[in-house]
Amino acid sequence: MNKKIKRAIIIGAILVPAFFIAVIAVTVSTVISDAAAGSTAAQAVETSETGCGTGSLSNSVLAYQPFVSQYCQKYGIPGYTYLVLAVMQQESGGTGSDPMQCSESPLNMKYSHSPNSIKDPSYSVEVGVEYLASCIRAAGCKSPSDMQGISLALQGYNFGGGYIAWAKARGGYSTENAMQFSSLKASEMGWKGYGDPQYVSHVLRYYTGGAGSGTFALPLKKGTYRISRGWGMDGSEFHKGIDFAAPAGTNIYAAASGTVIVACYGQRGSGYGGYGNVVVIQHNSTYSTLYGHAEKLLVKRGQKVTAGQVIALVGSTGDSTGNHCHFEIRVHGNQVDPATYIKP
Repeated sequence: MNKKIKRAIIIGAILVPAFFIAVIAVTVSTVISDAAAGSTAAQAVETSETGCGTGSLSNSVLAYQPFVSQYCQKYGIPGYTYLVLAVMQQESGGTGSDPMQCSESPLNMKYSHSPNSIKDPSYSVEVGVEYLASCIRAAGCKSPSDMQGISLALQGYNFGGGYIAWAKARGGYSTENAMQFSSLKASEMGWKGYGDPQYVSHVLRYYTGGAGSGTFALPLKKGTYRISRGWGMDGSEFHKGIDFAAPAGTNIYAAASGTVIVACYGQRGSGYGGYGNVVVIQHNSTYSTLYGHAEKLLVKRGQKVTAGQVIALVGSTGDSTGNHCHFEIRVHGNQVDPATYIKP
Protein backbone atom coordinates (compact mmCIF):
# COMPACT_ATOMS: atom_id res chain seq x y z
CA MET A 1 0.00 0.00 0.00
CA ASN A 2 1.43 3.43 -0.96
CA LYS A 3 2.72 5.22 2.14
CA LYS A 4 1.35 8.64 1.18
CA ILE A 5 -2.04 7.11 0.54
CA LYS A 6 -2.03 5.44 3.94
CA ARG A 7 -1.41 8.83 5.55
CA ALA A 8 -4.33 10.27 3.60
CA ILE A 9 -6.55 7.38 4.70
CA ILE A 10 -5.60 7.94 8.33
CA ILE A 11 -6.44 11.65 8.08
CA GLY A 12 -9.91 10.99 6.70
CA ALA A 13 -10.81 7.66 8.21
CA ILE A 14 -13.29 7.07 10.96
CA LEU A 15 -11.64 4.46 13.07
CA VAL A 16 -13.99 1.58 13.87
CA PRO A 17 -13.19 -0.48 16.98
CA ALA A 18 -11.89 -3.92 16.12
CA PHE A 19 -10.64 -6.75 18.26
CA PHE A 20 -7.61 -8.61 17.08
CA ILE A 21 -6.67 -12.06 18.35
CA ALA A 22 -3.15 -13.22 17.60
CA VAL A 23 -3.65 -16.86 16.70
CA ILE A 24 -0.60 -17.65 14.63
CA ALA A 25 3.11 -17.98 15.18
CA VAL A 26 5.26 -17.37 12.12
CA THR A 27 8.82 -18.58 12.27
CA VAL A 28 10.74 -15.41 11.50
CA SER A 29 13.94 -17.28 10.78
CA THR A 30 12.21 -19.17 7.96
CA VAL A 31 10.99 -15.94 6.42
CA ILE A 32 14.43 -14.36 6.65
CA SER A 33 16.12 -17.41 5.13
CA ASP A 34 13.80 -17.13 2.15
CA ALA A 35 14.41 -13.41 1.65
CA ALA A 36 16.25 -14.00 -1.62
CA ALA A 37 13.21 -15.76 -3.04
CA GLY A 38 11.09 -12.81 -1.94
CA SER A 39 12.94 -10.56 -4.37
CA THR A 40 10.71 -11.92 -7.12
CA ALA A 41 8.09 -9.36 -6.06
CA ALA A 42 9.81 -6.82 -8.28
CA GLN A 43 9.88 -8.95 -11.42
CA ALA A 44 7.93 -7.59 -14.36
CA VAL A 45 5.80 -10.44 -15.67
CA GLU A 46 3.04 -10.16 -18.24
CA THR A 47 -0.55 -10.85 -17.12
CA SER A 48 -2.97 -12.86 -19.27
CA GLU A 49 -6.40 -11.57 -20.26
CA THR A 50 -8.09 -13.87 -17.77
CA GLY A 51 -6.00 -12.68 -14.85
CA CYS A 52 -4.14 -15.97 -14.59
CA GLY A 53 -0.84 -15.30 -12.87
CA THR A 54 2.34 -16.16 -14.72
CA GLY A 55 4.61 -14.99 -11.90
CA SER A 56 5.68 -17.16 -9.00
CA LEU A 57 4.97 -16.80 -5.30
CA SER A 58 8.19 -16.88 -3.30
CA ASN A 59 8.84 -19.48 -0.61
CA SER A 60 8.63 -16.66 1.93
CA VAL A 61 5.08 -15.87 0.84
CA LEU A 62 4.00 -19.50 0.59
CA ALA A 63 5.14 -20.04 4.18
CA TYR A 64 2.26 -17.80 5.24
CA GLN A 65 -0.45 -19.80 3.42
CA PRO A 66 -1.90 -21.70 6.43
CA PHE A 67 -2.08 -18.50 8.48
CA VAL A 68 -3.56 -16.44 5.64
CA SER A 69 -6.21 -19.15 5.23
CA GLN A 70 -7.13 -18.87 8.91
CA TYR A 71 -7.60 -15.10 8.71
CA CYS A 72 -9.54 -15.39 5.44
CA GLN A 73 -11.93 -17.72 7.28
CA LYS A 74 -12.14 -15.29 10.19
CA TYR A 75 -12.96 -12.27 8.02
CA GLY A 76 -15.44 -14.00 5.73
CA ILE A 77 -13.39 -14.48 2.54
CA PRO A 78 -12.40 -18.18 2.76
CA GLY A 79 -11.90 -18.58 -0.98
CA TYR A 80 -9.45 -15.70 -1.37
CA THR A 81 -6.29 -17.08 0.24
CA TYR A 82 -4.29 -16.97 -2.98
CA LEU A 83 -5.40 -13.42 -3.71
CA VAL A 84 -4.02 -12.34 -0.32
CA LEU A 85 -0.77 -14.18 -1.06
CA ALA A 86 -0.54 -12.39 -4.42
CA VAL A 87 -0.98 -9.05 -2.66
CA MET A 88 1.74 -10.01 -0.16
CA GLN A 89 4.07 -10.97 -3.01
CA GLN A 90 3.61 -7.54 -4.56
CA GLU A 91 3.88 -5.65 -1.28
CA SER A 92 6.92 -7.32 0.28
CA GLY A 93 7.73 -10.69 -1.22
CA GLY A 94 6.87 -12.11 2.21
CA THR A 95 9.85 -10.53 3.94
CA GLY A 96 10.13 -8.24 6.94
CA SER A 97 7.92 -7.80 10.00
CA ASP A 98 5.13 -6.07 8.02
CA PRO A 99 4.65 -8.39 5.02
CA MET A 100 1.28 -6.83 4.06
CA GLN A 101 2.67 -3.29 4.48
CA CYS A 102 -0.19 -2.26 6.77
CA SER A 103 1.61 -0.14 9.35
CA GLU A 104 -0.08 3.05 8.13
CA SER A 105 -3.50 1.49 7.67
CA PRO A 106 -6.31 2.92 9.84
CA LEU A 107 -7.06 -0.68 10.88
CA ASN A 108 -3.67 -0.86 12.60
CA MET A 109 -4.60 -0.06 16.18
CA LYS A 110 -1.72 -1.82 17.90
CA TYR A 111 1.35 0.01 16.57
CA SER A 112 2.14 3.57 15.52
CA HIS A 113 1.18 4.60 12.00
CA SER A 114 4.72 5.26 10.86
CA PRO A 115 6.18 3.21 7.98
CA ASN A 116 7.07 -0.38 8.90
CA SER A 117 6.14 0.14 12.55
CA ILE A 118 4.38 -3.25 12.78
CA LYS A 119 6.82 -5.71 14.33
CA ASP A 120 4.57 -8.79 14.38
CA PRO A 121 4.18 -10.45 10.94
CA SER A 122 1.02 -12.26 12.05
CA TYR A 123 -0.62 -8.97 13.01
CA SER A 124 0.35 -7.47 9.66
CA VAL A 125 -1.34 -10.40 7.90
CA GLU A 126 -4.48 -10.00 10.01
CA VAL A 127 -4.77 -6.26 9.31
CA GLY A 128 -4.11 -6.82 5.61
CA VAL A 129 -6.70 -9.58 5.30
CA GLU A 130 -9.32 -7.57 7.18
CA TYR A 131 -8.71 -4.53 4.97
CA LEU A 132 -8.75 -6.54 1.73
CA ALA A 133 -11.96 -8.26 2.89
CA SER A 134 -13.59 -4.85 3.31
CA CYS A 135 -12.49 -3.90 -0.22
CA ILE A 136 -13.86 -7.16 -1.66
CA ARG A 137 -17.24 -6.52 -0.04
CA ALA A 138 -17.31 -2.87 -1.11
CA ALA A 139 -16.49 -3.88 -4.67
CA GLY A 140 -19.38 -6.38 -4.69
CA CYS A 141 -17.02 -9.16 -5.70
CA LYS A 142 -19.02 -12.33 -6.37
CA SER A 143 -16.28 -14.99 -6.26
CA PRO A 144 -12.52 -15.55 -6.54
CA SER A 145 -13.03 -15.80 -10.32
CA ASP A 146 -14.92 -12.49 -10.63
CA MET A 147 -11.99 -10.66 -12.17
CA GLN A 148 -13.83 -7.35 -12.59
CA GLY A 149 -14.76 -7.34 -8.91
CA ILE A 150 -11.27 -8.54 -7.92
CA SER A 151 -9.71 -5.75 -9.96
CA LEU A 152 -11.89 -3.08 -8.34
CA ALA A 153 -11.11 -4.44 -4.86
CA LEU A 154 -7.36 -4.57 -5.51
CA GLN A 155 -7.15 -1.03 -6.84
CA GLY A 156 -9.22 0.09 -3.85
CA TYR A 157 -6.77 -1.70 -1.54
CA ASN A 158 -3.94 0.32 -3.06
CA PHE A 159 -5.65 3.68 -3.48
CA GLY A 160 -8.02 3.91 -0.51
CA GLY A 161 -9.37 7.45 -0.60
CA GLY A 162 -12.85 6.40 -1.74
CA TYR A 163 -11.71 4.93 -5.06
CA ILE A 164 -14.16 2.01 -5.06
CA ALA A 165 -17.26 4.20 -4.73
CA TRP A 166 -15.80 6.69 -7.21
CA ALA A 167 -15.10 3.95 -9.77
CA LYS A 168 -18.52 2.32 -9.30
CA ALA A 169 -20.15 5.61 -10.27
CA ARG A 170 -18.14 5.43 -13.50
CA GLY A 171 -18.92 1.84 -14.43
CA GLY A 172 -16.34 0.01 -12.31
CA TYR A 173 -12.60 -0.50 -12.53
CA SER A 174 -10.63 0.30 -15.64
CA THR A 175 -6.96 1.08 -16.20
CA GLU A 176 -8.02 4.46 -17.57
CA ASN A 177 -10.04 5.53 -14.54
CA ALA A 178 -7.31 4.28 -12.20
CA MET A 179 -4.92 6.65 -13.98
CA GLN A 180 -7.49 9.42 -13.77
CA PHE A 181 -8.12 8.89 -10.04
CA SER A 182 -4.38 8.83 -9.35
CA SER A 183 -3.94 12.13 -11.17
CA LEU A 184 -6.90 13.74 -9.39
CA LYS A 185 -5.68 12.65 -5.96
CA ALA A 186 -2.10 13.73 -6.64
CA SER A 187 -3.35 17.18 -7.61
CA GLU A 188 -5.66 17.33 -4.58
CA MET A 189 -2.88 16.36 -2.15
CA GLY A 190 -0.19 18.40 -3.85
CA TRP A 191 1.90 15.31 -4.53
CA LYS A 192 3.85 14.29 -7.62
CA GLY A 193 2.02 10.95 -7.75
CA TYR A 194 -0.63 8.95 -5.95
CA GLY A 195 -0.55 5.21 -5.54
CA ASP A 196 0.13 2.65 -8.22
CA PRO A 197 -2.36 2.95 -11.10
CA GLN A 198 -1.03 -0.38 -12.41
CA TYR A 199 -1.50 -2.16 -9.07
CA VAL A 200 -4.10 -4.59 -10.46
CA SER A 201 -1.83 -6.00 -13.16
CA HIS A 202 1.10 -6.02 -10.73
CA VAL A 203 -0.83 -8.23 -8.29
CA LEU A 204 -2.63 -10.41 -10.83
CA ARG A 205 0.65 -11.63 -12.31
CA TYR A 206 0.89 -13.72 -9.12
CA TYR A 207 -2.76 -14.78 -8.92
CA THR A 208 -3.93 -18.14 -10.26
CA GLY A 209 -7.29 -18.33 -8.48
CA GLY A 210 -9.31 -16.56 -11.14
CA ALA A 211 -8.19 -18.85 -13.92
CA GLY A 212 -8.53 -22.00 -11.87
CA SER A 213 -11.96 -21.54 -10.34
CA GLY A 214 -14.63 -23.94 -11.62
CA THR A 215 -12.28 -26.20 -13.60
CA PHE A 216 -12.58 -29.44 -11.61
CA ALA A 217 -15.38 -31.99 -11.29
CA LEU A 218 -16.34 -33.78 -8.08
CA PRO A 219 -14.27 -36.90 -7.30
CA LEU A 220 -17.45 -38.86 -6.43
CA LYS A 221 -20.82 -38.87 -8.14
CA LYS A 222 -23.55 -36.78 -6.56
CA GLY A 223 -25.80 -38.85 -4.33
CA THR A 224 -23.05 -41.34 -3.43
CA TYR A 225 -21.34 -39.37 -0.65
CA ARG A 226 -21.66 -36.92 2.21
CA ILE A 227 -19.09 -34.32 3.23
CA SER A 228 -17.65 -35.53 6.53
CA ARG A 229 -14.93 -32.91 6.86
CA GLY A 230 -14.31 -29.68 5.02
CA TRP A 231 -11.36 -27.39 4.36
CA GLY A 232 -10.04 -25.31 7.26
CA MET A 233 -9.54 -25.46 10.99
CA ASP A 234 -10.85 -28.59 12.69
CA GLY A 235 -10.03 -28.32 16.36
CA SER A 236 -6.29 -27.66 16.53
CA GLU A 237 -5.62 -29.04 13.04
CA PHE A 238 -5.89 -27.28 9.69
CA HIS A 239 -7.50 -29.75 7.28
CA LYS A 240 -6.11 -29.17 3.80
CA GLY A 241 -8.79 -30.86 1.73
CA ILE A 242 -12.38 -32.11 1.66
CA ASP A 243 -13.42 -35.57 2.86
CA PHE A 244 -16.12 -37.34 0.82
CA ALA A 245 -17.53 -40.11 3.04
CA ALA A 246 -18.99 -43.04 1.10
CA PRO A 247 -19.33 -46.84 1.38
CA ALA A 248 -16.22 -48.91 0.76
CA GLY A 249 -15.78 -49.70 -2.92
CA THR A 250 -17.52 -46.54 -4.20
CA ASN A 251 -15.95 -45.29 -7.43
CA ILE A 252 -13.51 -42.36 -7.26
CA TYR A 253 -13.24 -40.34 -10.47
CA ALA A 254 -10.50 -38.11 -11.92
CA ALA A 255 -11.59 -34.50 -11.39
CA ALA A 256 -9.90 -33.48 -14.67
CA SER A 257 -7.68 -34.98 -17.34
CA GLY A 258 -3.96 -35.38 -16.69
CA THR A 259 -1.08 -37.70 -15.92
CA VAL A 260 -0.87 -39.90 -12.83
CA ILE A 261 2.32 -38.97 -10.97
CA VAL A 262 1.63 -40.94 -7.76
CA ALA A 263 -0.25 -44.25 -7.38
CA CYS A 264 0.92 -46.16 -4.33
CA TYR A 265 0.61 -46.62 -0.59
CA GLY A 266 1.97 -43.43 0.95
CA GLN A 267 5.03 -44.14 3.07
CA ARG A 268 6.27 -41.94 5.89
CA GLY A 269 8.93 -39.55 4.62
CA SER A 270 7.68 -39.68 1.05
CA GLY A 271 5.43 -36.64 1.38
CA TYR A 272 2.38 -38.88 1.26
CA GLY A 273 2.59 -40.60 4.64
CA GLY A 274 -0.83 -41.05 6.23
CA TYR A 275 -2.73 -40.90 2.94
CA GLY A 276 -2.85 -44.68 2.61
CA ASN A 277 -3.50 -45.76 -0.96
CA VAL A 278 -3.16 -42.46 -2.79
CA VAL A 279 -3.41 -41.15 -6.36
CA VAL A 280 -2.04 -37.79 -7.50
CA ILE A 281 -2.85 -36.47 -10.98
CA GLN A 282 -0.83 -33.64 -12.57
CA HIS A 283 -3.18 -31.62 -14.80
CA ASN A 284 -0.73 -28.98 -16.05
CA SER A 285 2.25 -27.03 -14.77
CA THR A 286 0.03 -25.34 -12.17
CA TYR A 287 -2.64 -27.76 -10.94
CA SER A 288 -2.68 -31.24 -9.45
CA THR A 289 -5.29 -33.23 -7.52
CA LEU A 290 -4.89 -35.84 -4.78
CA TYR A 291 -7.22 -38.69 -3.79
CA GLY A 292 -6.40 -40.43 -0.50
CA HIS A 293 -7.29 -43.45 1.68
CA ALA A 294 -8.48 -45.60 -1.24
CA GLU A 295 -9.34 -49.25 -0.80
CA LYS A 296 -7.94 -50.08 -4.24
CA LEU A 297 -6.00 -48.17 -6.91
CA LEU A 298 -7.06 -48.64 -10.53
CA VAL A 299 -4.35 -46.60 -12.26
CA LYS A 300 -0.55 -46.63 -12.39
CA ARG A 301 2.13 -43.97 -12.25
CA GLY A 302 2.72 -42.41 -15.68
CA GLN A 303 -0.75 -43.33 -16.97
CA LYS A 304 -2.79 -40.73 -18.86
CA VAL A 305 -6.33 -40.33 -17.52
CA THR A 306 -9.38 -38.43 -18.67
CA ALA A 307 -11.85 -36.41 -16.64
CA GLY A 308 -14.47 -38.71 -15.13
CA GLN A 309 -12.36 -41.86 -15.43
CA VAL A 310 -12.56 -44.25 -12.45
CA ILE A 311 -9.13 -44.15 -10.81
CA ALA A 312 -9.69 -45.82 -7.40
CA LEU A 313 -12.27 -47.17 -4.95
CA VAL A 314 -13.21 -45.57 -1.64
CA GLY A 315 -11.61 -47.13 1.43
CA SER A 316 -10.10 -46.36 4.82
CA THR A 317 -6.37 -46.95 4.43
CA GLY A 318 -3.65 -44.91 6.10
CA ASP A 319 -4.55 -42.43 8.85
CA SER A 320 -8.29 -42.81 8.53
CA THR A 321 -11.19 -43.49 10.88
CA GLY A 322 -13.77 -44.43 8.26
CA ASN A 323 -14.41 -44.98 4.57
CA HIS A 324 -13.91 -41.77 2.61
CA CYS A 325 -11.98 -40.09 -0.18
CA HIS A 326 -9.73 -37.27 1.01
CA PHE A 327 -9.60 -34.85 -1.93
CA GLU A 328 -7.09 -32.06 -2.47
CA ILE A 329 -6.48 -29.51 -5.20
CA ARG A 330 -2.95 -28.14 -5.29
CA VAL A 331 -1.59 -25.02 -6.97
CA HIS A 332 2.14 -25.27 -7.60
CA GLY A 333 2.16 -28.13 -5.11
CA ASN A 334 0.38 -26.20 -2.36
CA GLN A 335 -3.08 -27.17 -1.11
CA VAL A 336 -5.89 -24.70 -1.76
CA ASP A 337 -9.56 -24.77 -0.81
CA PRO A 338 -11.13 -27.20 -3.34
CA ALA A 339 -14.57 -25.61 -2.97
CA THR A 340 -13.50 -22.57 -5.00
CA TYR A 341 -12.27 -24.73 -7.91
CA ILE A 342 -15.01 -27.38 -8.19
CA LYS A 343 -17.76 -27.06 -10.78
CA PRO A 344 -21.14 -26.44 -9.10
